[in-house]
Amino acid sequence: MDRPNIIFMHSHNTGRYIQPYGHAVPTPNLQRLAEEGVTFRNAFAAAPTCSPSRAAFLTGQFAHESGMTGLAHRGWALNDVKKHIIHTLVGAGYETVLCGVEHTAPHGNNQANAVGYERVLKAKTSHAEFVGPAVSDYLREDHKKPFFISA
Repeated sequence: MDRPNIIFMHSHNTGRYIQPYGHAVPTPNLQRLAEEGVTFRNAFAAAPTCSPSRAAFLTGQFAHESGMTGLAHRGWALNDVKKHIIHTLVGAGYETVLCGVEHTAPHGNNQANAVGYERVLKAKTSHAEFVGPAVSDYLREDHKKPFFISA
């Protein structure tokens, strides 16, 4: 497989004062992942809250362009889900997977379908202790093509 797999791991309110960014708060698993992958060290949040910021990252559009100017759990959604990176990646032969929540579509059971993910991993809740094992199981599967997973 010559194309890299992409793991978009996001959390709520983590901040930058963690080990992979040279600070004292120990996060050994994040440190190991940073050492083996890519870490953005010169980046900024495009919006002050999670939904608009993630939407900007995943669409390449500012909040006022994407329509995601508020929080997904308050009803905000992308104007055009086809601008989401997963649609470009599907066209490039990637499998697109969601585990947990991404907050780029209104809450409910159809978040992943609203955006267009090909596969949704089951986890009891969106908390790390449930999402982590589901993602680990997925990563151990035999993959025929590269994947993008949002967790």
